[in-house]
Amino acid sequence: MSTEILPIRSDSPLYAGALRLRHEVFVVEQAVPADIEVDELDAGAQHYVVLEGEEVVATMRIVPYMDALKVGRVAVRKDLRGAGLGRRLLEEAIRIGAAQGARALVLDAQVAAAPFYRKLGFIEEGPIFDEAGIPHLRMVRVNR
Repeated sequence: MSTEILPIRSDSPLYAGALRLRHEVFVVEQAVPADIEVDELDAGAQHYVVLEGEEVVATMRIVPYMDALKVGRVAVRKDLRGAGLGRRLLEEAIRIGAAQGARALVLDAQVAAAPFYRKLGFIEEGPIFDEAGIPHLRMVRVNR
C-alpha cells in the first residue's frame, strides 16, 4: 500500500470512494445520520485520499475557515487504523496550512480522538459539544 496522499476535488472519480469510506466509518460504525454526513461544504472542499490499489483507504477534507483552514471528515478504513495513515493525513494538512499561509488549522475532534490530535500540536478551545450524538471538542493548531 502506498502512503501517498492524493488531492482530489468533488468531481474526481475517487471522490465516490472517499464518500464510501466516510459512510462506512461515520454512518455505519458511528451511527452519524447519513443526511448530515455529506454537507454543503463538500462540493467546494479540497479532499485528500490514500489508496490501496484502486480503493480509498483513508480520507480527509480541508475547507477555508475565516483566516484558518478547517480539517474534517478524517476517516481511515477500520483494519488499517493504527498504521499511521491518520497521522500522515494530518501532517499533510499541517504542511498545506503552512504553505497557504493559514493562521491556524481548526478541527472538531471527537473527544475520544483528542489525544491523537494533541500529539500533533492541536489544543482544545472551548467546551465539549454534541455533534451527531457524539461528544466533540474544537481543537486548534496555530501555525508558527
